[in-house]
Amino acid sequence: MKRIKIIFVSILTFILIPCIASAASGSVRVTGTSQAVIGNTVTATVTLSSDTSIGSWNLSLNYDKSFLQLISTDSEGGGNRMVNSSATGIRSKSYTFKFKALKKGSTTVSVSSYEAYAFSDLSEISLSSSGKTIKILTQAELEASYSKDNNLKSLSIEGFEITPEFSKDILEYSAVVPEDTKEIKINATLSDSRASVSGIGVKEVEQGSNAFEIVVRAENGAEKKYKLTVEVKDSNPIVVKVDNKDLSVVKIKDKLEAPTAYTETTVKISDTDIPAFYSEITKFTLVGLKDEEGNIELYIYKDGKYTKYNELVFDKVTLYPKDTNKELDGYTKTKIEIKGVEYNAYKTTKNSRFALIYGINVENGEEGFYLYDKKTNTVTMYDSEMIDILQNKVTTYSYIIIGLLSALVLLFIILIVSLKKKGNKKKAKYEIFEEKEEQENNIIEEKPKKKKKKKDDFLD
Repeated sequence: MKRIKIIFVSILTFILIPCIASAASGSVRVTGTSQAVIGNTVTATVTLSSDTSIGSWNLSLNYDKSFLQLISTDSEGGGNRMVNSSATGIRSKSYTFKFKALKKGSTTVSVSSYEAYAFSDLSEISLSSSGKTIKILTQAELEASYSKDNNLKSLSIEGFEITPEFSKDILEYSAVVPEDTKEIKINATLSDSRASVSGIGVKEVEQGSNAFEIVVRAENGAEKKYKLTVEVKDSNPIVVKVDNKDLSVVKIKDKLEAPTAYTETTVKISDTDIPAFYSEITKFTLVGLKDEEGNIELYIYKDGKYTKYNELVFDKVTLYPKDTNKELDGYTKTKIEIKGVEYNAYKTTKNSRFALIYGINVENGEEGFYLYDKKTNTVTMYDSEMIDILQNKVTTYSYIIIGLLSALVLLFIILIVSLKKKGNKKKAKYEIFEEKEEQENNIIEEKPKKKKKKKDDFLD
């Protein structure tokens, strides 16, 4: 009897083990957007996969239409049904659904019904499923959820010490490095991984002070700025005073860029060969001076004096503005701003788009007035000869007009005098006529009296 039991168990095991081993399994998973703002697009991806080749499948996506509105999908029917088969068998299949978020709250996208069949024998594949929960927020709620952490966790210069010791609330640091240092590497780590940082990595340095700014931007956009000043030792610094500012002479040629029409040269300053630029046209020697912030600008060097060198670079003209005592008829001396720098200029009216700038063309040496057009940001050589001709014509025309006006005024006066004289003559004639008429009337009145007298005498 015991032997029969053993044989029965063996046969049963032989039958069941292949059946268990042949059972295929798979999964249906929904992945995609976890959080969205009302009105924005939500993406959900449905992936069917199996450890055996899939021959056919029938899936149905389930979502709450009060939260999500289906915009597009690549499913076979264009809706929430995913029904298809494969002629060769596949291990996985994915579908993408895009929704519009309609209202705030939490909702889940899942596969409500699903079935798949093996390609080899059409046996049903055992599937497990998982959905995706999506949190829908208002824009205000989303922004309120952003991290405000804009701190650094650490700040250092590789191979060198910084002072003071780092603290997230201390914003300014400094370091001193050897004279031959050409570059440094600034390292920093964030307090919050959702924040971002700029201003770190490998940076070039030069003799003197070098300023760097490390900016941390929190997830919500708030920024914090850390300042790092690196001083490269200079065993023999040359410090000069210009406009009451202490500036250091740049000794490294690579830190300077030659302006238009200038060639490289050197000049002796404090018994040291200093890189410089020279132009045969302007006769200027330019050297670089650096301020405490590490900003370098070119200066004209002559007889131990330094004058800031400014270039106005236009489309076809590179101009060096110069001061002049010349005066221009019809123009007023004023200041204009070009690319953030003020220059002396001449204008006919305050709001005119045109101005005259006195300077020298560093490419051809032409010195004089140049006409600047603010609207087009261009300059052309000012043709004073043509302007003088026009001014002379205007002056001539002015004299002619004044002469004509004077003649008209004179004629008007003569006409008035003439009319007045005629009026006086008429008045005189009229008065004479009245006087004669009066005399005649008097004579007429006297004659009867005389006759009457004679009659009376005769009667007597």
